[in-house]
Amino acid sequence: MEDVSPLPYIEVGKMIGMLVYLEDLDGKTDVYVLSSDLNLEMDELVNLIKISELLGFVTVLEGDLYITRTGKDLVYGDENKRKIIFKKALKKLPVFEKIIKILLKSEDKTIQKSRLLSILSEEMSEDEASETLKSLIELGRYAELIGYNPEDKDVYLDMLDEQ
Repeated sequence: MEDVSPLPYIEVGKMIGMLVYLEDLDGKTDVYVLSSDLNLEMDELVNLIKISELLGFVTVLEGDLYITRTGKDLVYGDENKRKIIFKKALKKLPVFEKIIKILLKSEDKTIQKSRLLSILSEEMSEDEASETLKSLIELGRYAELIGYNPEDKDVYLDMLDEQ
């Protein structure tokens, strides 16, 4: 299995906002200027950029951030198109591949959040696993790939027909 790297937590809305702003700047800007323009702490911006880059929405070259074709498609897409683009991108991430396989193997396509955290903790530190799980739930819920039931604390596969 591929390397299951930790993911920082980001809010999907902030990432989409960053991409829209980047596209408004003709698809390119200096990372430090972007931090100031969006009024974001550098740590938060770095996390947004990292996830955006992993998903193929941006590239970073010599301190400049560039929006990709996929990033532009996301910016100009309606909500449904955005979710489809997100879902395709997420399915390519090793950590999402692993989670989907785990959910597909479970009888009811569900796993307890605590169990998932334990599985992730086998491959990264507990803090990284916790942050990764938060990000998985945030990104996965937006893409309608996985869901989360806060009452039962269950993570579940959202759209079986598209696997």
